[in-house]
Amino acid sequence: MRKMKRGLSLVLASIMATALVGCSGGENTETTNTATTTENKETTGTTQVADENQEEITLRFVSWQTNHDEQNQKVAAAYKELHPNINVQFDYVGDMNSNDYLTKTDIMLMGGEAMDILMAPNYASYIVRAESGSYLSLDDYFTEEGTTAEDAYNVIVRVNDQTYGIPGEMKYNLVLINKDMLDAAGLDVPSLDWTWDDYREYAEKLTSGSGADTKYGSYFHSWGSCNLWGISSGKGGSTIFNDDKTLTFDNPNLAKFLQLRYDMENVDHSSTPLADVKALNMNYRDQFFNGNIAMLPMGTAMLSDIGNEKYAHDFVTTFARQPLWDKDGEHYNEAGGNIFSIAKTSEHPKEAYDFLRFWTTEGVDIKGMFISNEKGAVKSDSVKQIIAGFEDKLDTDTLTKIMDDPDWVDSYGTYIPDYQSEIDSILTEETDKYLLGSQSLDDTIKNLMDRGNEVIEENK
Repeated sequence: MRKMKRGLSLVLASIMATALVGCSGGENTETTNTATTTENKETTGTTQVADENQEEITLRFVSWQTNHDEQNQKVAAAYKELHPNINVQFDYVGDMNSNDYLTKTDIMLMGGEAMDILMAPNYASYIVRAESGSYLSLDDYFTEEGTTAEDAYNVIVRVNDQTYGIPGEMKYNLVLINKDMLDAAGLDVPSLDWTWDDYREYAEKLTSGSGADTKYGSYFHSWGSCNLWGISSGKGGSTIFNDDKTLTFDNPNLAKFLQLRYDMENVDHSSTPLADVKALNMNYRDQFFNGNIAMLPMGTAMLSDIGNEKYAHDFVTTFARQPLWDKDGEHYNEAGGNIFSIAKTSEHPKEAYDFLRFWTTEGVDIKGMFISNEKGAVKSDSVKQIIAGFEDKLDTDTLTKIMDDPDWVDSYGTYIPDYQSEIDSILTEETDKYLLGSQSLDDTIKNLMDRGNEVIEENK
């Protein structure tokens, strides 16, 4: 852990006392500034705490997450407690849409606009921009601090052997389960070694009703990437590329998963049919919190939704880890998250680095919305921060057991070519054909490999 834990309780107490309030979610283009100052004299990262005579510096942090502004301001205020001369200004672009954000910030960078901290919503978009020179390398700053990125964090994705960003708000796969439905079906909370066969059996027993009144035991969303759970359940690293950079689509576990999903949706009738999901443009949050489905394979990003009054519900949510193919298999947990980088146009890169180190360590706890990527951090501690105030709405014991799984293995891909979005589109198109009954499984796998390899050849 980093050196500043002694002063953190004082910082948090001050924040609670001042009760900073951020901009409303609708005012996504509004620029806000932090203004809280105390006399705390701790140090963090590579820079020393400023004295009253040091230059005032404003770091420009550009984000699309307008809805996080109140929490963002708390982190900035906590940092200012330790560094009185540093202000963090949050600018929100993209209207809560990360794709729009990336397009707009790319244009801003090309125009030479001064920015300090930028975000990427996934590894693919991060790698493309790191390779294009949009971000500054952080390795010299880590060296100056006396550490390495790998020593400081669990997950680091290097680009050309350089660290251009820090994954700081981690998200993992997780199955959310309506515990009232589970109890009514006489089923136990799944164990850490449950399998996809167990999942299918549970879904059948959890399904009730008929026709429009059917309560399905399972739900898979319309994203083609949902089908990659079949691969990530039995393989570490990238779910699209093997270590030798060939496609994973001929991995037998993908075909097994597609067959299982097809059978659940069209034979067992225990999982919401993809045809209905698409035709009705279903919202997976609404389906779960309205009690229309019992199990939802999604992720830890939904934990905060459980306490959100927008999704008010009267049942307790319990959880299961991502099912395995083999009870004795590795407990891979696919690690996703936002990646934070220093813009090439930054006028204060050293100060931006120091704030990023705080943002991705102590800041995660202050924000209380995501799981920490800091080396040595306990994932269940992050979860406690996320669910604080609505613990009665979920099965905290089971959630803690999952997050503290002694066999947990962080899994993430380090090879993500700039054409991966084309591969993603092919994945959705071809798997949809099979799941909707217009193509055989064999043809689906063949087309995935043939079309995917064509894209690879075109980009050589």
